[in-house]
Amino acid sequence: MQPILQPKRTTSLSIKLAAVVVFVIAVIAFVFSLKYAGESKKEYPDLTFDTQIPFPECEQKGGFYAEPFDLKMTITGGNYKIYYTVDGSEPSLKSPVYTKPLIITNRTGENNNLSNIPSSPRWKPPVGDVFKGTVVRAIAVTDDNKKSLEFTRTYFVDPKGSKRYSFPVVAITVNPDDLFGYKTGIYVLGKNYDDKNDYAKKDIPLDLRWWKYPSNYLKRGNNAERPAFIEFYEPENKLAFESKVGVRINGNATRGYAQKSLRINFRKEYDAEELNYKLFATKEVTKFKSFILRNSGNDWDKTMFRDAFMQSLMADSKMDIQSNRPAIVFINGEYWGIHNLCERFDENYISFKYNLPKDSIIILEMSGNVYYGKKRDATDFKELLAFIKSNDLSINANYQKVKNEMDIDNFIDFVITNVYYCNSDWPNNNVKYWRYKTTPTGNDSAGIKDGRWRWMLYDTDYGFGFTGSDAIQMNLLEKAKTTGSVGVLFSGLLKNKQFTDKFITAFQTRLNTSFRETFVISKINEFETAFAPEMEENINRWRFMGSFSKWKSNVQDLRDFAGKRPEIQAKQLNDFFRLTEKNKITIKK
Repeated sequence: MQPILQPKRTTSLSIKLAAVVVFVIAVIAFVFSLKYAGESKKEYPDLTFDTQIPFPECEQKGGFYAEPFDLKMTITGGNYKIYYTVDGSEPSLKSPVYTKPLIITNRTGENNNLSNIPSSPRWKPPVGDVFKGTVVRAIAVTDDNKKSLEFTRTYFVDPKGSKRYSFPVVAITVNPDDLFGYKTGIYVLGKNYDDKNDYAKKDIPLDLRWWKYPSNYLKRGNNAERPAFIEFYEPENKLAFESKVGVRINGNATRGYAQKSLRINFRKEYDAEELNYKLFATKEVTKFKSFILRNSGNDWDKTMFRDAFMQSLMADSKMDIQSNRPAIVFINGEYWGIHNLCERFDENYISFKYNLPKDSIIILEMSGNVYYGKKRDATDFKELLAFIKSNDLSINANYQKVKNEMDIDNFIDFVITNVYYCNSDWPNNNVKYWRYKTTPTGNDSAGIKDGRWRWMLYDTDYGFGFTGSDAIQMNLLEKAKTTGSVGVLFSGLLKNKQFTDKFITAFQTRLNTSFRETFVISKINEFETAFAPEMEENINRWRFMGSFSKWKSNVQDLRDFAGKRPEIQAKQLNDFFRLTEKNKITIKK
């Protein structure tokens, strides 16, 4: 069949139409340029910071108010102008000039702004209005363009006032582009996600799972940290602290969730080198270089407290555990939902907790990867693994050498906890341990400075039935015996009867105390009672688990696990160690 040729007049007509379109566009562009010529050509000089210039002040403290009010800003002496913003952006000469009090009111009915920005391939827009506060950022500026320190406060107006939330409230103020900008925003998919050409250049597979796809939020390191301002309000509207900080995304695969974990860092280049505040009532530590506002990790769409709850069961352990407390987070005044505020396991955690110089600490991961320290710091541990592989620990002298180099009770707790929890993301993952840098002597009186290796409990999200109803039957004893550094240590130590007896006795004790059904369920009930008043709003914000009743069902799964696991675990231990009727592990009712 011959192709149908278009008449020449059609081609001519197309050319004429194209010319008309070009002309119209040119006219529109010209008109547009006239309308905005003054603004687009206006140049704003740079502001220079001057510590001598007083910053704006006001009588109203930040936090929660039951009624609207007028915010009056003042400044002492001098001929200054106050420039301010109410959207979280940094004030500049482009910002409005303060001339009269700002009306701070309930913002119900206003558009959702930041919360309507997709933050994951599985992101869903919020249901209804997201509760919002008003962020006021203001600076004083002189006639010669010098600026003061910045005034930053977040105000919330709601009929319930300070009673609106039962959890502490963390208000984070940050330039919007730093978190949500297409090129530089660290909370969004952004340019990294869209730039398919870049995938080819970097040989990135196009069939990656959704949480692994290159996105802005996968950026790490100092270049992925953004300056911010944080206000921390304890219940009843008490301002605990406020400070300039650095914020970055925290975690691994869970960065792909719509709601992300945030790491808050204190540095000299911000307001303060460290936070001096007792964040956790159960711990005496009052110094922090950082903390995490955690999205509950893999449990994000289940209970929102799985890891925090499991950590709490081991509060009396010889292991290092992460203290947790729930908090409500706002970003630039918009409700960002429940986060678990928790400690971060790093050299600062150990230094502050045990009052040790940081250069005296070694932290390793997995089978000897250096987390903190130098490569040579891993040598001692690798030599310990090699010794265990090539020596029979049933010989008491060999066992004694290993005891001198690792805290046996600590290691036993580490294995027992993960095995009982059915933490299937272990020990192939989430293994971290440390020691004080000295020659181990086995001297018990030296305490934490004895140079022994000690293990840390974290990221237990895959435990307590997370992977499904069959998880309760999981037997991790064999996996603990054969996987990674834990496998080398555990399998070697099991050859020694003294260790085996100690391990069995410790597990028996845990099953009838910390892991006892009545005790565990009472803990679950405490968490459920605390979280329940805040869950509906959180579910509507993120739409991640469907409904409040579904959340209740997820919590019930924890109770079901707590009720059945002890008997199952006892049988697994009896079979694994071939215990007879005379000495088998039993569960107290």
